[in-house]
Amino acid sequence: MEQNSLALFCDAHFHLIPSVEALGTDSLPRGRGVTAAHSPKEFLAQEKLVRQLNGGTSQSGAAQFSACEKSSDTAPASQACVQSCSPRVLQSFGLHPQAPFDGERDFAERLDFLEGLLRERRVQAVGECGLDFFTPEFSANRAAQEKAFAAQLELAARHSVPVIVHARKATQEIFASAAALKKVPAVVFHSFAGTLIDARSLLEKGVNAYFSFGKPLMNGAKKAILCARSLPLVRLLFETDAPYQTLKGERFTSPAEIADVYQTAFELRTAGLPFEARPSFADFRAAIEENFRRVFWR
Repeated sequence: MEQNSLALFCDAHFHLIPSVEALGTDSLPRGRGVTAAHSPKEFLAQEKLVRQLNGGTSQSGAAQFSACEKSSDTAPASQACVQSCSPRVLQSFGLHPQAPFDGERDFAERLDFLEGLLRERRVQAVGECGLDFFTPEFSANRAAQEKAFAAQLELAARHSVPVIVHARKATQEIFASAAALKKVPAVVFHSFAGTLIDARSLLEKGVNAYFSFGKPLMNGAKKAILCARSLPLVRLLFETDAPYQTLKGERFTSPAEIADVYQTAFELRTAGLPFEARPSFADFRAAIEENFRRVFWR
């Protein structure tokens, strides 16, 4: 068996508890992923299920993964060893920009909850967090969104964890946050909706940015398709945003559909290449898994 055939599909952003509520246990991820929660109640339910998915290990299992990988100092660590040691599901928690908080007390309580999770290493990322001015209703909440986003970026920088950013109709505001984003070890732009020029500009500003794409690649989204085709492979991640991000006529998306997103992205990146220049799908999967590890295992 070729080594890269052991690579798993990695879902950079999905919602475990809503997926199970909508689709049942058949929607449980079969590869790796990062699941987001946005309230303490949701996180505690998520944490219990994640522990089961990770074989009963407490928290993320990342320390075990690191020890396995570092065993290569004395003997080559096999890909199978890395696979068996690494957790299936990692966790994030964040104040979502569409509903960042309800008053100052709620803001303080949720931020304290997040900081406690970070101190105890119970989350491996902050988010999703960010800015959303897509509708007049969301725009009316601008001040609260900006306050929550800035506070979460500061916590992510202090605890040296990546952030998962939700941004819609907020390109200029994201650029204005570049100085704070540069202090975070990695920034994953969930379902990136910007242009290729926007993506390159963020990298040029020194932001350690990764751009994640989901089903819009399957739905003819021109900006997403151009980015997925043209950005360096080392800057790409893929996601389902399950159960929310759907195609026309669908009610829900399952985390299992990450395989379809990968296949679409692979076809986009290899279209028109001569056969001898095409990478294998196994190598493509392995490259994305390496990106996932680089961002989330710290």
